[in-house]
Amino acid sequence: MPTASHVLSADAAPAMFPPANSRREFLRLMALASAAPLSASHLMAQVDEATKATKPLKIIIAGAGLAGLCAAYELEKRGHQCVILEADGSHIGGRVRTLRLPDGLHGEAGAMRVPESHQVTRHYLKELGVALQPFVYTNKNAWCYLRGHKARMADVDSLKQHFKLRENEKALSPGDMWRMSVEGWLKKLSEAEQKDLLAITPATPASQALEKMTLRQLLEADGYSEEMMEYASVIWGQEALLDSGATEHLREEMTNVWNLSFDEIVGGTDRFATAFVDKLKTKPRTGCEIIRLEQSADGKHAAAVFRNRANQGAEEREEGDFLICTLPCPVLGRIETPGFSGEKKRSIRQLVYDSSTKVLAVTKRRFWEMDDGIYGGGTFTDLPTTSTYYPADNAQARDPAVSARQSIFLASYSWGQHARRLGMLEPALQREVVLTHLSKVHPQLAEPDMVQRTIGWSWDRHAWAGGAFAWFNAGQHSTLYRHLLEPEGRIHFAGEHASLNHTWMQGALESALRAVKEVLAVA
Repeated sequence: MPTASHVLSADAAPAMFPPANSRREFLRLMALASAAPLSASHLMAQVDEATKATKPLKIIIAGAGLAGLCAAYELEKRGHQCVILEADGSHIGGRVRTLRLPDGLHGEAGAMRVPESHQVTRHYLKELGVALQPFVYTNKNAWCYLRGHKARMADVDSLKQHFKLRENEKALSPGDMWRMSVEGWLKKLSEAEQKDLLAITPATPASQALEKMTLRQLLEADGYSEEMMEYASVIWGQEALLDSGATEHLREEMTNVWNLSFDEIVGGTDRFATAFVDKLKTKPRTGCEIIRLEQSADGKHAAAVFRNRANQGAEEREEGDFLICTLPCPVLGRIETPGFSGEKKRSIRQLVYDSSTKVLAVTKRRFWEMDDGIYGGGTFTDLPTTSTYYPADNAQARDPAVSARQSIFLASYSWGQHARRLGMLEPALQREVVLTHLSKVHPQLAEPDMVQRTIGWSWDRHAWAGGAFAWFNAGQHSTLYRHLLEPEGRIHFAGEHASLNHTWMQGALESALRAVKEVLAVA
């Protein structure tokens, strides 16, 4: 077994990577998991079937987000030792981050909902005893604000008069447009072509052609005008993603992400990460910033070199039989990775991470419930705030006492360049911009003492993320994805970017199971 961690001496010569493991073996393993979405039980069975380890292994895990925690959990269950290194000194969970206030209120800076179709996520929530409650995504009483006019979501058609729509567009709702275009393109594909959208590399001509298109190009190919695309995409909450890869949206349609119900974690999403940690024999080591990934010359060990803040920033080294790297590409790209293939480094550099900024507001009462009758759901606008989400914890009871109490809501949730523009602002200006614009929808925000506090969070500005989530540009599935997954010697890769369920906790968990399967299959 490898020795315990030790301080790296000044004259220690870091080893370079040997040639990578057989690509044929890697691709064989990946083929098992790439044909279609698998249930949690099938994924667990694949892990068990792949196990070849005959003795306990020591696995170094870079990052204590959901992917790292899940990998450690599954490895420990099978008798292996894990060392989890996390750069953040005060947080475990990665982009699962709940902002908790002294008065007991909380809001989500990151993951905030669980689609009904995400069965791997639900498997772990159930196994770990984490409770769920309904998350309200759509609400006919919520607002839509476009071109200086607002209407209830139930009456969004009234906003069409402010757009120069073509005659054949005037009778279409935003939902009609999505069904006819996005869902229509998906229905044109055969079953084999649809499955190919979930492959490591798309191989059929139809899926390859779609993979090179953006969502905007998909809509343009169906003849929609810029006016109709603006009207509909704002109401969909997708305007910032119009120029992203079309197949990202098609995959979500295939897996029924938006067509079924959602839930949220009772008490805050960070309870999911905490539940994993509670089950681990060896807890994550926080404040350990990885600066280099290494592998021994004989190809039998992998190691992480890191600065340990608990040891005054001294450089230390932790070595194991394998290493599972779950670091997001913006972080991985700035650490030393000698021996990584050119394809791997190119993929790390080029993979697009979208931006996300959230601004939470603490209010003295739930004016949206008391005055507007909005219990959960989202408001969508063309304002700098883009979308607003209301808490759903009173959606069923509708208790007036709860409505009258102090509360917190997600005043602004933005993606893309909207998020970058808002996220770059200092707190005082960010608060002013959000409240000034959102008061056009909710004039109550201008009342004296209504807003007691705002809290902003930009993932672009977070050192250990560098972006909110991976989201392919057109063509990146074909050119980058297989290289993101492929191991580098005894270093394997996980994280939502190393899955096709981008943005979701499900992607992090699926990637963890794949990485565990890879390690145990070649051990």
